[in-house]
Parts: sequence; structure tokens; C-alpha cells
Amino acid sequence: MSNTDSNHGPTRHQAITTVAQALEAARDTPEGARNPTVVYILETALSDIWRKIEAQPASYVMTRDEFAVFNYFQGRFSGLQLAAAARRRYWDHLELTNGA
Repeated sequence: MSNTDSNHGPTRHQAITTVAQALEAARDTPEGARNPTVVYILETALSDIWRKIEAQPASYVMTRDEFAVFNYFQGRFSGLQLAAAARRRYWDHLELTNGA
């Protein structure tokens, strides 16, 4: 196979520098999920998202990209009311903005 597949995300030879790239790598393979760069980027993003939720526990609405990261780590927040409320606000906001 050639490198023409590179438009489908980062390859092993491309540097992972964004949250979106890290999330894609983590979802694609177990090796990607264990890559130290991927882990660092996603853990940093998750920490930032969680700080925002804690700072505005009744009103913060995650962006689509933030929700993707939060959803990737959903098992970590199992049983936490604050996390469940944040997920519910995201979906409620999405329904409102899409006119559902």
C-alpha cells in the first residue's frame, strides 16, 4: 500500500500534534492508544475539559471536539453525576441548535 492513504489521518511517520489526530490514533489501534504522545495530548485535553465542567457545573456545554474526547474517556466518569449532567447538556444543546 502506498502513502496515498495519508488523507485519512496521521500515519506512523506523521507527527501527531492535535487533539483530533490523537483521538483518531487512539481509536484506530491499541498501539495508538498507548502512544505516549497520544496519551499526553488526550489526557491534557481531558483535564482542560473537566476543569471547565467543574468551574461551571450547571452551565458549561462542551464543544463537539471536547465531547469527542470526553466520550472516549466515558468509562472513567461512570457513575459521576457531574459527568452525566455535562453529557446531557451537550445533547440537549445539540438538539436545540439542530432544531429538533
